Amino acid sequence: MDDKIYFKVKELQEAMNNDPRFILLNKLENEINNNEEVMALSYRKDTANSHYNDLLKIYKEDDEMVLEAKRKLFEAKKELDSHPLVREYLKAYSEVEQLLYQVNQILFNDFKGKSC
Repeated sequence: MDDKIYFKVKELQEAMNNDPRFILLNKLENEINNNEEVMALSYRKDTANSHYNDLLKIYKEDDEMVLEAKRKLFEAKKELDSHPLVREYLKAYSEVEQLLYQVNQILFNDFKGKSC
C-alpha cells in the first residue's frame, strides 16, 4: 500500500476514534452490555424471537399460535427499544452510521458503477 494512503487512513481512524460521536457510542455500548435490565429485556426478546421462528417451522403464518408468538415478540422488542439507555444508544448509533455513510460516499463514490 502506498505510504501516503496508509498515513491518511491512519489519520482518518484517529479522527474517528477521537470524534465525540464515536466516543459516546462506545460508552453507551459498554453501559448497555453491563446493564442487567437491558440484558434481561434483550434475553426476553431473543427468547420470543426463537419461539416465533420455531413455530413458523411447524405452522403457517396465520395460525393462532404463530400470531400470538409474533405479538409477544413485538411487545418484547418494543419494551427493549423503549428503554432509555437503548433509545440513547440507537440515537448515537444512527449518528455514527450517517457519518460512516458520508465517509463511504466520499471515499468510494468515484468507483461505483465501474468494473475493475
